[in-house]
Amino acid sequence: MARQTLKQRVIDEELIFAYASCGDKYLGEVESFVNEPNQADLLKVGDRCFESKSYSAAKTLYSRIGNNQKLA
Repeated sequence: MARQTLKQRVIDEELIFAYASCGDKYLGEVESFVNEPNQADLLKVGDRCFESKSYSAAKTLYSRIGNNQKLA
């Protein structure tokens, strides 16, 4: 709801992380949100997902930005 009125980096990052922390059930939501135009720092969110052991979401984010070092 906040994203409809404000398009800020913090909101986009937290929304992606919230989807990722819900598990693989919302992995499709993460993928579709990342493919849309957004303001999020995907590397930062990918690192947070990796630290919280949401590996599939981190893989999706790292592959989107093309960070092969983190993807390996």
